[in-house]
Amino acid sequence: MMTTTAKPALETHELTVRYRDVTAAERINLAAAPGEILGLLGPNGAGKTSIIRALTTVVPIASGNATVAGRHITDQRGVRASIGVLPESNGYPSAQSAPAYLRYYGQLFGLDRNEAQARAERLLDQMGLGENRRPIATFSRGMRQRLGLARSLINEPAVLFLDEPTLGLDPAGQADILAQLTRAAGEDGTCVILCSHLLDEVERVCDRVAIMDHGHIVVTGTVDQVIADAGVARRVRVRVSPADVAAASVALGRCPVVKATAFDNTRPGDIDLDLAPDVDDPARGILTALLDASIELRAFDLQRARLSDAFLALTTDRGHR
Repeated sequence: MMTTTAKPALETHELTVRYRDVTAAERINLAAAPGEILGLLGPNGAGKTSIIRALTTVVPIASGNATVAGRHITDQRGVRASIGVLPESNGYPSAQSAPAYLRYYGQLFGLDRNEAQARAERLLDQMGLGENRRPIATFSRGMRQRLGLARSLINEPAVLFLDEPTLGLDPAGQADILAQLTRAAGEDGTCVILCSHLLDEVERVCDRVAIMDHGHIVVTGTVDQVIADAGVARRVRVRVSPADVAAASVALGRCPVVKATAFDNTRPGDIDLDLAPDVDDPARGILTALLDASIELRAFDLQRARLSDAFLALTTDRGHR
């Protein structure tokens, strides 16, 4: 949960990242507060990874400025001491145990052996790995992701960068990781920068989102604000008899509250409707249209616009993702 503070945990001003003649991210202005979970979203190649690499001091910035945890981006040692990072592909020493692995990283951050061990045990307990002393090679993907998150928290970072932390996990594993993120933000005041293509989980945990495309940020705000800015419409799914689909489509196409219709070929009888903007009560018009055409309505599901709809509306070159 975001906390009110005069000093951002992360802030960029006109930040630009280039690789020789290629501009990966240009004039990025971004800020995030302690305790805030910010979703950094965009198609593949939009520039997200380049921004994260710059903010974690992996690549230099071409121009602009940035501060991370109150330290200027040129203070590489200071920034690295204040952040945690969990990349999409993270390697692990197969023969080492989880406590030894975390203790080693704690000592790299300057903790003495006893403090590193204490933090390792506390984090492993939080991640549900407290009793596990087996080699990391025996861990499932979900266990490795929880271990990686523990490692990224060993130095009690002010800012935590996560790239696809739940990719490939089952729903229980996803829920575990997301719960740990919200705990770190809400209880410890950690600023979390989350990169994910799983937009439903972004909707669940992020206080705000920033969507990138072609190296630029195209919109920033809460999920509801971004959906509103994108101008995407609510949808309705109706179900009729498969034999009535053609007639229903014609009747609904004449309905003033319906903007467009589409069929779900995987579920015969289902029709998806895009609603016209600013429709307060779409059910009345849709039901009237079907009743006037003597078509029996078997199901009606009003769906609000989703972040995924806004994402598609705001980004381009969809075939290249």
